[in-house]
Amino acid sequence: MPRPRRVPNDRAVPAHSKKGASMVSCTRILRCEEGCVPVTILVIGPIDNNTLIVSDGRQEGAPAMVVDPSGDPDAIMSALGWFTLERIVLTHNHHDHVAALPELVERTGAQVVCHAADAGLIERGQENPYDPEHPFIEGVPVDRKVADGDVVRVGSLEFQVIHTPGHTKGGICLYLPAASDDAGVMKPGILLSGDTLFCGATGRVDFEGGSAREMRRSMREKLAPLPDATIVFPGHENLTTIGMERHRTIEAF
Repeated sequence: MPRPRRVPNDRAVPAHSKKGASMVSCTRILRCEEGCVPVTILVIGPIDNNTLIVSDGRQEGAPAMVVDPSGDPDAIMSALGWFTLERIVLTHNHHDHVAALPELVERTGAQVVCHAADAGLIERGQENPYDPEHPFIEGVPVDRKVADGDVVRVGSLEFQVIHTPGHTKGGICLYLPAASDDAGVMKPGILLSGDTLFCGATGRVDFEGGSAREMRRSMREKLAPLPDATIVFPGHENLTTIGMERHRTIEAF
């Protein structure tokens, strides 16, 4: 089981313990360095959404990507530090994965990326039931509408887009294959899985645009071929690996 370390952060306290704090505050920040590239994880909001940050290098100005900005844009900007946010990738269009999108775009001008099938709701805007102070998420233009097999680049990093419908019609995962580090040690690939694959479960298929048949196909045709060592970064809760999920989730669905 991948074990990310906790990053010291005086903002990272439960939202309910902060007087007047939003329900979508960042509660903790973690960092996993076991895969082929380090990933920073911000755990945000009442249902533990994972907002992910990946950069190509650690130097000042290094290009970075945010995946699923679920809330607390101040915490996300703080975690980005001196990196340059180039892209914001949305694994799907649900409100709990996009609540911080409008403010991040306004503050950084980053390119917005998602699957074409999920772009409409992101561009129209939607209600935000988890944050009474901000009950509506404004629509944001999608700059790039990707499809299965496309590549999303972050500096020299090339993430493969895997279209995994089932939770929504336009659900995607981002896959970065295994690679050697600077010391020549082979590090496992990573899968940023959104709400497609969790630790011990798949995403729900009973929302609008969901489909059990499509989820089964996504599991068996798209994710099953990935190497067992691949570290999975889901949209909520704990990390896992493809090997750990192969029999109990991917092949069992």
